[in-house]
Amino acid sequence: MALNYSVSMRVNPHDSKQPKKAYARAQVNAELSLKDLSKRIASQTTVSRADVSAVLISCVENTLEALRAGDQVDYGSLGKFRLQVLNRPADNTEVFTASNISGVRIQFIPGEELKDVFTGMSFNPVPTRAAVRAVLKAEKAGLTNVDISKKPTGSESPDEI
Repeated sequence: MALNYSVSMRVNPHDSKQPKKAYARAQVNAELSLKDLSKRIASQTTVSRADVSAVLISCVENTLEALRAGDQVDYGSLGKFRLQVLNRPADNTEVFTASNISGVRIQFIPGEELKDVFTGMSFNPVPTRAAVRAVLKAEKAGLTNVDISKKPTGSESPDEI
């Protein structure tokens, strides 16, 4: 299975003073909703979709509760979830207080089986979303050419796209 990606010129996230460089960005094809996931699981098992949905919702709620309690949640070969503290440093441990903590984020550590899923994956280049929007806008305006290198400002006439 191939992963779609597009390439765009972006600023280095670690040093904004550097010139822009080309970076790839994975393009999402679709979203698997909780409803669709429960339908898939129900079709592969003897459990009803309603029961699968109830278990998945409970799983999410229990995961959040465990994370709030400071626990790590281990989903086996899928991976582990835990909290990571975001903070401003202090000169030493004596002056560090809870006010230095600015928030938390969820850290996901993929399991071995999940890591192996990506072995041998192929990559398929696709246009950026902005390029597709520009082409569609030009097409609707009856244009046959479009310059996708220009950033739209929203004030151009259709001929200026």
